[in-house]
Amino acid sequence: MNSILSKYRDILDNFEDLEAGGYRREHGTETGVLRLSGRAKPEEAPVQDLSSCSLEELAGLIRRCSACPLGSLRKNAVPGEGSSKPEVMLIGEAPGGQEDESGKTFVGAAGKYLDKWLDAVHLSRDRNVFIANVIKCRPPGNRDPEESEMKSCFPYLLAQIELLKPRAILCLGRFAGRKITGMETSLRNMREKVHSFKDIPVIVTYHPSAVLRNPELRRPVWDDLRRLSGLIGQG
Repeated sequence: MNSILSKYRDILDNFEDLEAGGYRREHGTETGVLRLSGRAKPEEAPVQDLSSCSLEELAGLIRRCSACPLGSLRKNAVPGEGSSKPEVMLIGEAPGGQEDESGKTFVGAAGKYLDKWLDAVHLSRDRNVFIANVIKCRPPGNRDPEESEMKSCFPYLLAQIELLKPRAILCLGRFAGRKITGMETSLRNMREKVHSFKDIPVIVTYHPSAVLRNPELRRPVWDDLRRLSGLIGQG
């Protein structure tokens, strides 16, 4: 009898889903995500008023997000990490392979190198820095994020900036610099001035990976870090 009731319940569920838009309800999942051909139904992001979220709640939403196809390709989303009251917020492009594996920001050689940069101007991701990316999931092959992916993901970064209220923002690399400054130009040109985002001063510098590949970029990065240090009164 129970098996018959279960069968008819499934039929009714499928009929309701068909009426709602042709999706088949997948039972036995914690999230209750509707699926079509094995893929999560795209949702508008953000899924709620992010302005009311804490930092921890934002991280949880990011880890569960399926608003773009990257959500089904990642091993781990990378919400960001660091101080909840940062002097500086660092913004990179997107997680790489090691970040996707660990769920943490800037690990591996680039992360260790970045920590040396921060230490040189009396900053630390444990004490007074928060690090995040424009995109919270790794694009395949570390390609540039697509416009639709940015549209889905950027509200999370905006919510983090508004919640953290850093005294300054440091963009790491051309992609993050363009997204935050709104300038479609070279990184060299973006470095020429202090920008502003939501009344927060913004400096753009090279990505640690780029400097590891080209040591000649160390001097310009040092100039940018000293400028940053002066903005927040660390120099």
